[in-house]
Parts: sequence; C-alpha cells; structure tokens
Amino acid sequence: MSTLQSIQLFTALNLLVVGLWHLLQPKIWIEFFEFLHKKGNVGNIFNAMLSLGMGTIIVSFHFVWTWPMLIVTLYGLVLLLKGLIYLIFPSVGLKSIGKVNYKTHKFKWAGIVMCVFCILLIIRLINDGAFV
Repeated sequence: MSTLQSIQLFTALNLLVVGLWHLLQPKIWIEFFEFLHKKGNVGNIFNAMLSLGMGTIIVSFHFVWTWPMLIVTLYGLVLLLKGLIYLIFPSVGLKSIGKVNYKTHKFKWAGIVMCVFCILLIIRLINDGAFV
C-alpha cells in the first residue's frame, strides 16, 4: 500500500468510526460540546487542536483533486481550516460549540454522510488494489 493509499485508508477509517459514533450516539456529542463550551477558551482550544491535528496529518500526505479521493483532501482542508479559525478567532469557536442543541437528528445526518464517504473511499481503494 502506498503512502497516498495509507492516508486515504486512515481518513476512511476515521470517517467510519466518527460517522458511526455520530449516527448511533448523538447525545454523547451534544454532551461533549456542552462540556467544551462550559470550559470556555480551554474547551475551544481542545476542539481546535483535535481538528488541527487530524487536518494537518491528512493535508501533509494527501493533496489529490480527483473524485472520489478529493473527499480526503477536502476533509483534511476543512479540519485544518476549522482548527486555524478557532485558534486565531476563539470567539468563533466558542460560538460554534455553543450552538449545539438537543436536535440529535443533525448528528445522525452528519454520521450518515461520513459513512457514505467512507464507503466511497473504501470501494476506490479496493478497486485500486490497495489491499492486495
């Protein structure tokens, strides 16, 4: 498996686990963001660093602009941008994590989208012979 395929698999697995977690345990996500919001700037930094860490790993190894692997690059860029914005402008991060409410269906839809993207990536990796 190439380095490029490894980061694609890394992202697919991340999307699968986090997607299933969103889908099956949305109330935990609500509790998590409420906890972060109560911690103020410290909660914002924690949230931002999680995104920044994942985003920099993905973007450092994957800058592909063809479908469906474009999903990996965009996912990494979104996480990187989120981390950057939340650290440079903490009020934006605090406002964002403060908007979480008890509408679990939003987390479930996000989980479904993440799982669909994971399936697309895994199918592509299989078709490219990544697991041989």
